[in-house]
Amino acid sequence: MALVEGEYEFQCDECDGDGSVQVLHGMLDEATDMPDLRWETCEDCHGQGKVWVDEQVAAEKILYGQTPTRTPAGA
Repeated sequence: MALVEGEYEFQCDECDGDGSVQVLHGMLDEATDMPDLRWETCEDCHGQGKVWVDEQVAAEKILYGQTPTRTPAGA
């Protein structure tokens, strides 16, 4: 599948478009016996919730069922 050259926008896979991910900090909290979870900015999209890729990566994402949220002007 030949795609138009340029940047394609997709929802971030890591944070599902939320812009933040829950991460484990340290060990279990001894008082509650629960993991210490915190929300941090997603490193893949830098909190944007979207990622921009070239047409080669976009073709692979589309092949595996993802739909771009924005395509280059010529597409």
